[in-house]
Amino acid sequence: MADQSAQMAPVASPSPKISASYRRLVIASALGTTIEWYDFWCYAIIGPLVFDRMFFPKSDPLVGSILVYATFAVGFLARPIGGLVFGHFGDRIGRKSVLMITLFMMGIASTLMGLLPSYAMIGVFAPLCLVTLRFLQGFALGGESMGALALILENAPQEKRGFFASWCNAAGPIGIICATALSSLITWTWGKAAFQDWGWRIPFLLSVILLAIGAYMRSHVDESFLFTAAQKSKKISRVPIFDVVRKWKKSLTMAFFVNIGHSTYAYLSTVFIIAYGARKLGMPMASLMSAFLIANIFKLITVPYVAHLSDKHNRRPFIMGGFILGCLYLPLLFHLVSMKSVIFFIIGITISEAVVHATMWAPEAAFTAELFGTEVRVSGSSIGKQLGVVFGGGVAPMIATWLMGKGTSFTPVLYYCWAVFVVSFIVLLFAPETRKRAL
Repeated sequence: MADQSAQMAPVASPSPKISASYRRLVIASALGTTIEWYDFWCYAIIGPLVFDRMFFPKSDPLVGSILVYATFAVGFLARPIGGLVFGHFGDRIGRKSVLMITLFMMGIASTLMGLLPSYAMIGVFAPLCLVTLRFLQGFALGGESMGALALILENAPQEKRGFFASWCNAAGPIGIICATALSSLITWTWGKAAFQDWGWRIPFLLSVILLAIGAYMRSHVDESFLFTAAQKSKKISRVPIFDVVRKWKKSLTMAFFVNIGHSTYAYLSTVFIIAYGARKLGMPMASLMSAFLIANIFKLITVPYVAHLSDKHNRRPFIMGGFILGCLYLPLLFHLVSMKSVIFFIIGITISEAVVHATMWAPEAAFTAELFGTEVRVSGSSIGKQLGVVFGGGVAPMIATWLMGKGTSFTPVLYYCWAVFVVSFIVLLFAPETRKRAL
């Protein structure tokens, strides 16, 4: 059977007007994503700095770092499973109901992480509980990201789909800003020792408050315009994942490689760099966190702007241009970090996040979702995205740490990232432009 991705007509669908209810929908979807990224990023920031001592104390420093990253990767390995499960129900019963479930699951898992006993208290059960909660975080996020995006995209005006869809991606920096700012405040107020002893628990415990806010907001939004229309016309897929595999293979492949490319760069230039700066260079933790805080404030501005440009000038050129920028900029970023200067670190990270990664990432939200039809959109885009993120960002910090070993040369890490970029770029050469596709 022919791939349905090749049969989608490149014409605009009717554009619903931007109403007050749609604005509330965008805010609620983005707020939920902010909360979930806050929870997820708390681990990304705190894990490399605290958890090897707290949960893997018998390992040497290098092995401890790799174990922390391996636990971090568990959350990513769970994301395709969450995408499969929640994508199925998102395409079967609706986007809104599933998003309430994923929000509660993520918030509860993160709150419990703040209550975890250490290895010294309960032994091997401590890392086992940590891994379990990480799995639940990733499982929930796997269904959250593209479900929220579909809810926004399917109600958006055709000529502004990229801009509004980008707010799901822009919500990520908001969550990162909140997690980074709070961690920096705790470190600055009570000191590094107190943060590593007990202060790291506070960001996780506050998830319960954010959960309540997000749940209230999402309970007051409407279901997807296109999904409701598909329900009325009885065009709902009985087993969406089967249809994705049979009819949307090309779209699935393209979604995978777009996301493996940008996520590899994203997590090498964030999670890996945080641990490298703190551990190998001995830079102050508060300074590292402040750099990411500044970078994500700028990124919050550039992501919607680049997405707006992709509504006018197509998605693919920006994504491919971002890959080229990443190849060129990554060596300079590593050089700036190695200088051990807080100022150069801030400059390097800000350019990396707000310019380089924003260029490839801002159009990705709409591009990935537009590759699929309404009846399989959540399932197809979730599986494609989450598999790409697993084999990209999920393993990138661990692979980079292993490639460097106990040395200081970034060259193996550069070759690794460049190889990912080249393959993703080649796949995108053969991908369709999705900006004017009917949904």
